[in-house]
Amino acid sequence: MAHALRWPRSAAAFSRLGVPVAVVDLETTGGNLYQDRITEVAVLRFENGRVERYEWLVNPHQPISAFIAKLTGIDDELVRDAPFFGQIAAELLPLLCGTVLIAHNSRFDYTFLRHEFRRSGINFAAPALCTVQLSRRLYPQFHKHNLDSIIERMGISADNRHRAMADVLALADFLEQSLQEKGEEAWLGHGRALLNPKMLPTWLPETLAQQLYALPDGAGVAVWLDKSGQAQAVQSYERAYFEIAAMLNGKNIPPFAQSAASVRFMSAVGPVHALWLKAQAMRQYHLRPSETMRTFSTVQFLPDEHGVLQARIVPMSNGVHANRPYGFFLHKKAAKRALAAWAQEHGLCPDSLNILPLTNAKNEPCPVQAVGQCDGRCQSEEGIRQQNSRISTLAPLLPVADWGRAHEIDITETDELSGQALTFRCAANALALPDGCWYFDDSLPAVIKSVFKQGKATVVS
Repeated sequence: MAHALRWPRSAAAFSRLGVPVAVVDLETTGGNLYQDRITEVAVLRFENGRVERYEWLVNPHQPISAFIAKLTGIDDELVRDAPFFGQIAAELLPLLCGTVLIAHNSRFDYTFLRHEFRRSGINFAAPALCTVQLSRRLYPQFHKHNLDSIIERMGISADNRHRAMADVLALADFLEQSLQEKGEEAWLGHGRALLNPKMLPTWLPETLAQQLYALPDGAGVAVWLDKSGQAQAVQSYERAYFEIAAMLNGKNIPPFAQSAASVRFMSAVGPVHALWLKAQAMRQYHLRPSETMRTFSTVQFLPDEHGVLQARIVPMSNGVHANRPYGFFLHKKAAKRALAAWAQEHGLCPDSLNILPLTNAKNEPCPVQAVGQCDGRCQSEEGIRQQNSRISTLAPLLPVADWGRAHEIDITETDELSGQALTFRCAANALALPDGCWYFDDSLPAVIKSVFKQGKATVVS
């Protein structure tokens, strides 16, 4: 056990948070969040007035460069017989899960820990406080807030810099001194405001809080259950813990979260996979989709009493659709314009398609026929058959907002840590399901637009 009297103000202040606090530092083989690996872990854990310290050297599965070895003092020889991260994960996880994680440049340490746990098949997320941001908030008069600058200006004793425990102890001394100088109330106010991700609120049922603290900070689907185990909602997430914690700390907490007693979670490779899983979970739990936030439109082609395929502009509603949607439009007027242009471009009869302007009288001849561009054969049985066939062929070419000339695309999502890759077919901002149905969610257009920007979509047609 570390000497608790060294940090009495910290121990007292942290106890007010309601959860343990873990001051953490890592040493790594470099700064690449996906390719580099951890070489050392140090944790100073505050709980109920007690302070415990833990540290491990870690074999990183890869060579340590001469530059890193000189900087940290950790070389290949030192970690040759050290455990791999997966061998310490079961011991480390309980020290961090459900705590507030404090680190200098917490994004670095937090992301490395998430990735290493993920490689070991373990979900990890935690509320995190970055002491770089905290130092900027508490001491705005200073320009530099790296750990060396803080150590120098606060007169902190720090031997063996760039070893994990030495940096943790220096960081803990900074926290103690800043509490003394700024006062507990101001310090905690700034600390809570800077938490990223946030802590979970204290009103949550204990079982639910434990389940949420065990979520990953990655993509997936949560099924929210009430006290009787009935599903109340299915929600997809790109960063599950982060988004849920933010929602529960917001002003407008949805009813399903207020009444939830537990959650079931399914991890996903990425946001498209999460929506694909959501579609099937909605069916499994017999839940109705939510209403769309905006009124999007698409086109369906349905036969009239004579078997003539006619265009119908219909709302693109959330949920599963039995038929493939054709075109995707931000509003009904855009759909009308696109239909008219599409019919003209491909020589289709606007009268039989039922897309003539409302100003065109019912008993008047088709304006295309009136100007001599159609001989009327499209109204014959053979003409109807031919037009129906062409409509079926050409319908997929109706435009899709934000997709440019693409009409149908494949999206491949890859987990950069495991290498797992999944491919999904999308058309008109809808997602193909295994049974031939199509799923639309009003979050899909933004997700697909992001995929296009990242160059991860393959145009099929």
